[in-house]
Amino acid sequence: MVPGWKVKRELLRLGAQISGLPRRFMEKFARVHYERTRWDKITVTEGPALPGEKYAIFLIYQPGPLPGSILETCRYLVANGYQTVLVSNGTLREEARSELGALCRYVLERPNFGYDFGGYRDGVHFLQQQGLSPAHLVLLNDSIWFPMQATSDVLARIEALPADITGLLLNLRRNGKMRKLHAMFRADKRPFEFLESYLIHLRRSTWESAPFRDYWDTYKQSSSKAFTVKRGELGFSKAMRRAGFSFGAVLRRDDFIAAIREKGEPFLDKTLRYAAYSDEAFLKGAMDLAKSHGDETLCERKRAHVIKVALRRRVNASFCWATEEIFGTHFIKKHNGVLFQRSREKYLEAVDAGDLQVDAPAALDEIRQRVRRDRGR
Repeated sequence: MVPGWKVKRELLRLGAQISGLPRRFMEKFARVHYERTRWDKITVTEGPALPGEKYAIFLIYQPGPLPGSILETCRYLVANGYQTVLVSNGTLREEARSELGALCRYVLERPNFGYDFGGYRDGVHFLQQQGLSPAHLVLLNDSIWFPMQATSDVLARIEALPADITGLLLNLRRNGKMRKLHAMFRADKRPFEFLESYLIHLRRSTWESAPFRDYWDTYKQSSSKAFTVKRGELGFSKAMRRAGFSFGAVLRRDDFIAAIREKGEPFLDKTLRYAAYSDEAFLKGAMDLAKSHGDETLCERKRAHVIKVALRRRVNASFCWATEEIFGTHFIKKHNGVLFQRSREKYLEAVDAGDLQVDAPAALDEIRQRVRRDRGR
């Protein structure tokens, strides 16, 4: 007999799908209207041109005063030879427009429709309208503080990765029970690995390809976050993989686990010291392991604990210090989830102890403010 909670879950899922039908219907008309009028509604401010053929489409949503960290990101892009097409979801304040115009090749202000991938799409089409074919293109958004070191070489390392499409983090799509059931009937049963969309890099060969162009031409933007993740972040990786493009990233879970297998107890102890948990069982396990040192069996237990957590939770959020020491990704997520809140607390602990080096004063100050806000102070 099917448990009652499963029946309830499936009924709720079905109800959510049915309730979403009117929204899908209305958004179809919204997309058609937006497509007809978008270039009349998008304002463009030109800034200084830089030599070179590297471009970045930087999507932001900042309805209030412009955070200093946005300018830090823009300066970093300039320092790395990128001409920035800044796309703002919503109208900017005059002061912000002026500050950004001094650092960006173009500033586009568009209606707040479609989240990050809606803005990415307009940025891609804008560059195509200008007849540009970037040697390197970066798509990034302001859901991360990046970079936490002004002289970080992480962007150069991303450019140098051999894969066609690269970024900061390749993540595994977590399978709930229904997705696991569907996977049983797929020919390819491997876990789906996707590139997290807050930073995506590609080269001219990908930019000029028909699959890349077709993806953006047919992309259905939505004001639903769930649809944006499905069609955007996940959909982009799926479409490009189907077209035969390879993916790579500075950080992958399996690479983290492989590195942890080679680390000794001092590294593991510091990994646990700055570990973040949203699960009480994992937290208790870490506290118990931290009480003793020097025993080889205990060292293996510490290693096993880190690997167990890495297999079940986000590596970069759970082990901020270790991922920075090993991979030097130099970014922090702004996500409001409990794990990310605790990760930011641990990140600041490591910075204040001198165990992480930071050279982004505005971003660091914003993180401190966010941590105080999350704590209710």
